[in-house]
Amino acid sequence: MTLKAFLEELVQDGGPIRYAELVELSGLAPDEMELVRDAWPRIAQDRRLLLVSRLVETSEDNVDLDFSQIFKLALKDDGEQVRVKAVSGLWECEERPLMTTLLRLIQYDPSTEVRTAAAQAMGKYAELAEDGKLLPNDRVRIQSALLPLVEDEGRPVELRRRALEAAGVFTDDKISQLIQWAYRHPDPRMQQSAIYAMGRNANPEWTAIIQNALEREEPAMRYEAAQACGELGSEEMIPHLLPLLKDEDVQVRISSINALGAIGGNVAKKALKMCARSEDETVSQTASEALESLELEEDPLHFK
Repeated sequence: MTLKAFLEELVQDGGPIRYAELVELSGLAPDEMELVRDAWPRIAQDRRLLLVSRLVETSEDNVDLDFSQIFKLALKDDGEQVRVKAVSGLWECEERPLMTTLLRLIQYDPSTEVRTAAAQAMGKYAELAEDGKLLPNDRVRIQSALLPLVEDEGRPVELRRRALEAAGVFTDDKISQLIQWAYRHPDPRMQQSAIYAMGRNANPEWTAIIQNALEREEPAMRYEAAQACGELGSEEMIPHLLPLLKDEDVQVRISSINALGAIGGNVAKKALKMCARSEDETVSQTASEALESLELEEDPLHFK
C-alpha cells in the first residue's frame, strides 16, 4: 500500500492499523512528510491518538525505526493525549531544536499532563547541559523553566516533582537546597522524587539520606533509594542493598538487583549469581541480564 493510500485509509476507516503499514512511516522523506501534514487534520482525533500510540510501541520494540518526524508533528496536535504520547515517543531524540519545543510546552501548554511529560523529557537535556554538551545559555534556559515549577506551591505535585527529577542532575547549591527541601516535604511523592534526584545528582553528600531511605516503610521509597544507590555507584552501598534482595516487594528486589549490576564488584556479582537462581522468573532474568552486562564491561572483547 502506498503512503497516500494508507493516509486516506486513516482518514476514512476505523479499522485496525497494521504493523507493516506502521513500518512504512519510518524515516519519511520531506515530500512524504508533506503528505502526512496535509492528511493529519482530516484524521479523527481518536485515530491520531491510536496511530501515535502504536508508533510509540513499535519504536520501543524496534529502535532502528524512526518516527520522530511524526511525533514532532503530533506535539502540535489539538488532542492533549496525542501530545503526551508524542513527547514519550521522542525519548531518544537529543536534537537541540526539540529542547526549545519542550521548553515551550513546559511553560505554555494548557495541559498539566503535557507540561509534566515535557518536564520529565527535559531530564536528558539537563544531563547534556551538565556534561557541557550544550551551550552555557541552554543550562540557564533549562533551569529557568524547571526550578520555578518546583518552587511554585500552586502547581500540581506531579508536575513539580517531575521538574525536580529533571533538574536534579545539576550540581549547584540551588539544586541541593531544593532536593533537601523536597525530601522534607509532607507529600511522600515529593520525597520519592527527592531521592531520585539525589541519585541523578550523584553527590556523595546524599549517601546517608539514601541509606536511611532504603529502610523506609514505603516500598516506593525503598525502590527509589535502591535506584539512587546504583546511580551513586559506590561499593559502600552494597551491604545496605543486600537485605532488599529479599524484600517483600518484587519491584524493590528488581531495583536492588539493577543497582548491584550498576555498582559491580565481587560482592555484587556473588549476590547477583544467587538471584539468578531464584524461582521468581522476573528476578532471575533481571539478575542474569545484570551479570551479563557486568561481564561485558569487564571483558568487552569476549563474545560467547
